[in-house]
Amino acid sequence: MEKRLHKKVIVFRPLYPVGGQELGYLPGSEGEKMSPWAQAVFDTLGALVSAQVIEEILARGLIEVLPLTHIRGRSLHDSFVIVDEAQSLERGVLLTVLSRIGQGSRVILTHDVAQRDNLRVGRHDGVVAVVESLKGHPLFAHITLTRSERSQIAALVTEMLEEPIA
Repeated sequence: MEKRLHKKVIVFRPLYPVGGQELGYLPGSEGEKMSPWAQAVFDTLGALVSAQVIEEILARGLIEVLPLTHIRGRSLHDSFVIVDEAQSLERGVLLTVLSRIGQGSRVILTHDVAQRDNLRVGRHDGVVAVVESLKGHPLFAHITLTRSERSQIAALVTEMLEEPIA
């Protein structure tokens, strides 16, 4: 953003609760309904910058946290797009999202296959399909991070959960 390569950051988050546990209807405006899903983004930002910086970014409209629900028909130009928790997305949904990327935009998919809990994804895993299909293309790159940056506790739990149960 400082280099003026993109006008804003758009973070899309799937509205899939952990383990499929539904909270039910949330009252309020679209922003208020999205607030529980957006909080993860602001938690991460809060670890990097002050609350005042986050408030300024929001006030200037430099970041949006949106549901994927309303992406059909959009064209996302000059934006830095982050599709968060992509392990929860089916192939068709992820392809719809990626086909919205416009001129001057970049897209990042964040995912952790160890956290895949959307049983509907299964063999229709969007991230695997994208990585396999686009591997080697000059417009595409894939990076696998092997270390947790959240905390030592998070790293330990992740390591334990990835081990097969004896």
